[in-house]
Amino acid sequence: MNGLTWAPGSDALAKISSLLLRSQQVTAGTLAELSALDGSSYTAVPGSRPAMDALAGAVAAASSASTDLAQAISANPLEGAAFPGPPADEDAVREARHAEAIPVITEHLADAAYGFDLAATCCAYVATGITHDLDRVPKNEKLPKLNTRQFTALQALAENGGTSFSTGRIGAVRVQAANGANIGPATWEFFEKHRLVHIDIRHSLYHGQMVTLTDRARRLLTQPRPTTKASPAVVPRPQPLPRVTRR
Repeated sequence: MNGLTWAPGSDALAKISSLLLRSQQVTAGTLAELSALDGSSYTAVPGSRPAMDALAGAVAAASSASTDLAQAISANPLEGAAFPGPPADEDAVREARHAEAIPVITEHLADAAYGFDLAATCCAYVATGITHDLDRVPKNEKLPKLNTRQFTALQALAENGGTSFSTGRIGAVRVQAANGANIGPATWEFFEKHRLVHIDIRHSLYHGQMVTLTDRARRLLTQPRPTTKASPAVVPRPQPLPRVTRR
């Protein structure tokens, strides 16, 4: 936003409106990430509370920036016809309106820029905090047992990672490995619960967040592939022979 040039009227409306729409997307994306993190196993990791608070602060800062942009649009003088009355010098009226609006709009834009900077700082703190929190988890912690589907999904993510996307519903995501394999919701929930994946939350879910495996997951992949036990065959019961009545 720094370095933005604008003139009161239609020019300011077009440029600030574009910023407002992007700001609303940032707010919605940050809120979706907060909801997803709140429903994950990360909340059980020691030290996760400050990161959650910081991400909530990012939501508030981005929302406040959107409000400042909306107020700048409200203060922006647009051209229009006045009520009928004595003739007035329209050029002088326009100049006075612009002179009054420019410092107000400038202040709102400065406040919005501060809000965006604060939101970015909070997100950077969250990304660093989550990485440090997960690194402090004991390495000798008991690993979960995988079934065949979960093991195959980990192998797919181990190749070149994957990407998680927002489905449009708050807290719901769609995950796809780089090789095109889809990771089902139940499998993804298992991975998050047992801290087998790392999600790069520096990017919005709407644009896709990179997914990589943690050390715990890679240790699981060094173990033998699980085998699914075949269910015992069901032998049909013999049907009784029809009774023959002799005459």
